[in-house]
Amino acid sequence: MNEPPTVAFVPGNGHVDARLAPARAAVERLDPPDRFDVRSIDYGAHGTFDALLDGVRAESDGSDLVYATGIGGLVVLALRARGDLLDVPTILQGPVLWGLETRRFPRLMRLPGMPNALVAALSTPAIRRRFERRHFARPLEEPLRSTFFDGYRDARAFARWFGWLTPALLRRLEESLGGRDDLVRGIDAWWGLRDHVVTPEELERTERALNVSIPLRTFADWSHYPMIDAPDDWVREVSRALASAPRVD
Repeated sequence: MNEPPTVAFVPGNGHVDARLAPARAAVERLDPPDRFDVRSIDYGAHGTFDALLDGVRAESDGSDLVYATGIGGLVVLALRARGDLLDVPTILQGPVLWGLETRRFPRLMRLPGMPNALVAALSTPAIRRRFERRHFARPLEEPLRSTFFDGYRDARAFARWFGWLTPALLRRLEESLGGRDDLVRGIDAWWGLRDHVVTPEELERTERALNVSIPLRTFADWSHYPMIDAPDDWVREVSRALASAPRVD
C-alpha cells in the first residue's frame, strides 16, 4: 500500500503542533484516498537563522508539498534563495513578506523587550477576546483557545524572529531572488479575504521588490487561520493541491 503524501507545514511565529489538531481531525474525515500527513516543522531553539533554515530543510525532506503561513513565507523564500526546496510544490498562505519593512507590528517587536511584553499581554483574557474577535471567523473552544494563545509563550523561537526577520534580510533576498523566476517557480499564494493580519497587498509589494510573479488564489471565507477555524475546507483544498502536484520520490 502506498504511503499517504506528506505536507511540510512551515508555521508562523507562535505555532505549536497542537494548533493543527482541528486539521488533523478533518483529515481523518476525508475518504482514505484523499488523506495526507501533516508534518509540522519544529523551529526549535536554533541560535542562528541559518541554523534554523538548515533544520527546516532537513525536516521538509521527502515532503510532497510545502505549506507555509505567516512568517513561514519568508522562511521558504530564504530557503529558495539558497537553492533549497526548488522541486517541491509550495503554497504560501497569508505570508508575512515585504510588508515586514513597513508594518507597525514587526517594527514594534524589534524594540527591546516587546516580544516578552506581547506574550504577557496575550495571557490576559481581555486581549485574547479582542484578538479572537478580530482574527477568527468564529469563536474558539477550549482547550484549543488556550493552546493557541499559549503557543506564543511556548514556541521556542518566538523572540528570535524579530532579530532575524529584518529589512536587512529583505535586501539579501532581493539580491538573491530578484528577477529569478526559476527560484520561485512552483510557488502559489493563497489568501483568505477575511485575513486581518496581512492582505494581498503583501504579495503585490513582494512581486515588485523581487521582479517576479507568484500566482494568487483567494478564499472568500478564510481568515488568517483556516486550518483552525475552517479545517474541513482547508484539508479539502490541500488534498486537491496534493492531487495535482507531482509526487516526490
